[in-house]
Amino acid sequence: MEAARKRLGGRASTAPGAGDLVQVRTRVGLDKPGVILFIGEDEVDIWIADDTVLRTTRDRTAPLQGAVPRDIAAVASDARVFASLGEGQRVRYLQALDDFADATLVEKCRYGALLLRDDGTLVGVGFRRVWPALVGTEAN
Repeated sequence: MEAARKRLGGRASTAPGAGDLVQVRTRVGLDKPGVILFIGEDEVDIWIADDTVLRTTRDRTAPLQGAVPRDIAAVASDARVFASLGEGQRVRYLQALDDFADATLVEKCRYGALLLRDDGTLVGVGFRRVWPALVGTEAN
């Protein structure tokens, strides 16, 4: 469980703004479009491309202007959905290609969650693979 928690960025609750589209200035002075995944007291984690996350400060970001690349828009949507989930909530997750299951979200992390499956197994799942459970459905 510790390894999964570490891989998912550690237990954390984000401040409002996860899923916002931003322009971030990197340490070498490049401006990159991205999506806020996590906002903490002093730091912001931003997905910038190809599952690369940049940790920076809020003052190095600005709202994204202009056209939004399709991959960034998709990540932003997933980040907003994930931010809306709460610990203890029933969720649906992608456990394998085209194979979904229901579970209970037991711990939110920066980039995903630890889920308790109905068979008692704990699994770590990235934020792009978990959604609210469908209302009125049975667990798999």
